[in-house]
Amino acid sequence: MEKQIERLREPEPEPDNYDQVLKWTIEQTRRRNEGKVLIKGSDVAWVHSRNSYGKRYITPFDWGHVSAPGWIVAITNQQIIRRGKHTHKGGGRLLYALEGKGRTINNGVNLDWDEGDLELLAVTRTENVHQHFNLEPGKPCGMLVLMFWPFMEATANETRQITDSPDWKGERTEELYRPDDFVPQSAHLNGYEIEVDSSPHTLLDDLFLRRNQWRQMMDKARWIVKAKDQPLETNRMGIYRWFVHPSFTDLACRQILFWTHEIPPGSRSGTQKHQGGRMHFVVEGRGYSLIDGKRYDWERHDLFMLPVKAGGVVVQHWNADTEKPAKLVVAEPNWYDILGPDMACGFEQLDDCPEYRGSRK
Repeated sequence: MEKQIERLREPEPEPDNYDQVLKWTIEQTRRRNEGKVLIKGSDVAWVHSRNSYGKRYITPFDWGHVSAPGWIVAITNQQIIRRGKHTHKGGGRLLYALEGKGRTINNGVNLDWDEGDLELLAVTRTENVHQHFNLEPGKPCGMLVLMFWPFMEATANETRQITDSPDWKGERTEELYRPDDFVPQSAHLNGYEIEVDSSPHTLLDDLFLRRNQWRQMMDKARWIVKAKDQPLETNRMGIYRWFVHPSFTDLACRQILFWTHEIPPGSRSGTQKHQGGRMHFVVEGRGYSLIDGKRYDWERHDLFMLPVKAGGVVVQHWNADTEKPAKLVVAEPNWYDILGPDMACGFEQLDDCPEYRGSRK
């Protein structure tokens, strides 16, 4: 009888890990609040890798020490004719031409770019096999590389090398490579054609309609955004040139918003409150930014970010040079249609830049 009772006894409850979850979220907040905001370009070493010669400002190994984790940021510089060739998924990745004239060959398609242009890597059903070339060997040719890992992880991103940069003198580690003749294969399984009109009969068919529309759009999408084709606008914050905006629907990659911000000599930006997570790279000039009242001085090729905080951040930028303009490039994850413009903290204009001539109530 005792054995039967023992057999019917419920198992002991497992230890509750809810407190551990709470502690983990509190620790993430502490790390962001104490993390780096400004990374000086002069403190980042130039290094040779299998793929390029460059500086790595933020890598995944730094996410526990920065105020806006999830980003991978680097610059490259090459005077040789080409970089290495590698392959990975697209999406969540932009390349801005800092100087020079170059070409990217992506899955056999030539994408030519000049200084100030933006290259997009699309989310496609195949990997992107690509390689960058300097079309003026001997002259500097550099790019700013911006990647946001949450978008990349969602597509099961994995990067593999195919061929090495001519500068690389290290050993080849086979597990890091695809074959030299690697050709990306389509991810679809040859499903039957689904023709859906503009009034689908089921909500599932609505998703297939969206899929069909997405594929049609991607067939015509721009992979290179030319600076000369994007007009300057003077808005409440300053002088912007938009490359990726939520309203631009003809682009191969819209996961990261991107624009340049020019500040005239001795001038300043407007003041905004919004969620952090933005990256700012200083293309030219020197100045400082007030982020929640704290001053951060920056100069050419510095990187600074806006901390991700529960209450958002208040930010304003100043050009400290009275003779030369300052130019920033800005990138942020495109959460606008997912989390909303307020981003759980509020998106507010607090003051306008001096150059703005629009109305204000």
